[in-house]
Amino acid sequence: MSGLGYTLRYFAADLAPMIVFLLVFLMSRNIYLATGVGIGLAALGIGWRFARKAPIGMLQWAGLGLIAVFGAATLLTGDPRFVMFKPTGINLVLGAAMLRRGWMERYAPETVRDLARPMLNIFGYVWSGLMFFTAALNLILVFTIDPAAWAKFNLIFPPVSIIGLFVIQNVVMRARLRTASGHSGGAAARAWPGPA
Repeated sequence: MSGLGYTLRYFAADLAPMIVFLLVFLMSRNIYLATGVGIGLAALGIGWRFARKAPIGMLQWAGLGLIAVFGAATLLTGDPRFVMFKPTGINLVLGAAMLRRGWMERYAPETVRDLARPMLNIFGYVWSGLMFFTAALNLILVFTIDPAAWAKFNLIFPPVSIIGLFVIQNVVMRARLRTASGHSGGAAARAWPGPA
């Protein structure tokens, strides 16, 4: 599977428990049910990877830990704000990890990696900034809007902002690679994964 396909599948698997949690909460308005489903799905995802002897990433362990801790606090206190903190925690972990220079290189085709490296480093920091911004915005919303409005925000803003930045990055990377070295730059742009 290409680096792009692997990345999209990985993100989808990590986001699935949160999306299901939000949908269950919006449909049922029952924070206990939604939290239980979210914890169960996160644990099931880890168990599935463990049973298949697949690697379990730091983000997956962090996601399970955060939903277990915040979910348990919500279930014990009846206060939905505890579980509403989870996206802030995940985005802070992601933002910190994305501050590491060169983290995006593994997603670039080897044939264009050297040419793309300067832009990959810049976009790595842009992605980190988006994660920190989303974390801060979620934290503000936890204290300022009701749980149903918060759930709608989390179903819309994070996926739209991630897809938007993904498209912007691909357009910029292709244009940069196309002009970087004339004819070979055009070949490099065609080698870049993602939408044309």
